[in-house]
Amino acid sequence: MGFRGDHAVVHLLEDAGAMSLRVGDGTVPPGVVAGVPVMDGLAEFTGGFVLGVDRAWAVVQDFVRTGVPGEGGWCEL
Repeated sequence: MGFRGDHAVVHLLEDAGAMSLRVGDGTVPPGVVAGVPVMDGLAEFTGGFVLGVDRAWAVVQDFVRTGVPGEGGWCEL
């Protein structure tokens, strides 16, 4: 999970060659871009992949508790 202010993006690395992003929750409109830190820089994501920080944290906590990334709502890159 990367976050900045009220915006977050949740990444899922399932294996060495596959990465998915959690689908946004409408916090940011689909055509609007939000900057979120990823590794050593600021990456821009469209609202289609931006969640509110509280929702993103809930997704991460659920994954930690269950070991399952949750049903639906993921877009493989």
